[in-house]
Amino acid sequence: MKPLEGLVVLDLTHVLAGPYCTYQLGLLGAEIIKVEAPAGDMTRSWGGTPEQLSHRIGSGFVPQNAGKRSICLNLKTSKAQACAQKLAATVDIFVENFEGGTMAQFGLDYPTLAAANPGLIYLSISAFGRNGPHANRPGFDDVVQATSGYMANNIRGDGPIRTGGPVLDYATGMQAASAVLAALLLKARTGEGQFIDLAMQDVAMLLLNRNTSIAASTGAPPAPAGNREAPLLGRYETQDGYVMLAGYFPDHCRGICKAVGLNDYAALTTKAFMTDILAIEQAVAARLLTKTSAEWDVLFAQAKAVAGGVQSLEQTLASGQPTARGLLQRVETKAGPQQVTTAGYRINDTVFGPTGDVPLLGQHSTEVLKDFDYSDDDIAQLITDGAVIQAPGA
Repeated sequence: MKPLEGLVVLDLTHVLAGPYCTYQLGLLGAEIIKVEAPAGDMTRSWGGTPEQLSHRIGSGFVPQNAGKRSICLNLKTSKAQACAQKLAATVDIFVENFEGGTMAQFGLDYPTLAAANPGLIYLSISAFGRNGPHANRPGFDDVVQATSGYMANNIRGDGPIRTGGPVLDYATGMQAASAVLAALLLKARTGEGQFIDLAMQDVAMLLLNRNTSIAASTGAPPAPAGNREAPLLGRYETQDGYVMLAGYFPDHCRGICKAVGLNDYAALTTKAFMTDILAIEQAVAARLLTKTSAEWDVLFAQAKAVAGGVQSLEQTLASGQPTARGLLQRVETKAGPQQVTTAGYRINDTVFGPTGDVPLLGQHSTEVLKDFDYSDDDIAQLITDGAVIQAPGA
């Protein structure tokens, strides 16, 4: 059994943060009905093979949309709006991440939907939140990283850098899924629906939790961290790349020395070790240049030293650890199989992964409408009127 089995989510999200949230809910067993405009989620055309792009299931779309059902509605039409409102009247969870005011234009704002569905959990994801001086200001991951203090905390070379991933979109998706679970628990206790207002900027500041707290308390945030924070604490060069050493305490430093074969230093008392720490660091740095990052990673693991080689994703995947953890699952697409991530944790040695394949745009339009008691004639008329689009041959 999955924890959200039996719950239905109406997913009016696009790009990454919102879809990754509903993907997480789908991994936990909820049925996800993805509502897309005729143009489709913009990530459908983000990278991949020519065959993937011909089916509009690009590599930017697949990882956070596997297992969902896609219904294509032209919400610029009143009939499509009425259709979305009817679906929202009976679902358990509604998720959107559009610019402020957009949902109200379609009659899909929380007050309107809650009047028809009082128990609804409604999640609204935005860049800056729905209140405050920047309420409803638009923004993507990169803009929010810039305006939240996140980039200013990551300065390398010629200035602040944007963290790749894009980490903020995915962190927002996970925080949003957590918020939905909290709202479901509140509903179970109160019997009432819940409205969730979640801002990407808030998430960015949560990722800087310690620095955010210090800055708010003192007005002076800690200086940005670099690649080298203290002796044996940071990034060091190897024969072909880099390793990270985490010598936070003397025992950590001694463990690193043992791993690189400097046992005499490892045998020193703490006082003697710290007195000679700069000379020890130089000796360790010189020793690290004699092997590759991968070779050192093996030795660090064997010695249980708090250090590791800087690896590519390909190297990490080849290590076998992600496979052992069940972090990836194969899903089918019209362009062939793809690997997508699972929930990223184990409960009773079970990993939650997506159920179902990657949907084509509008692949399930007719199927979903039938589930909500639309007749064949009604569906045909909606398609004729351009309110609903059904993927050809799906």
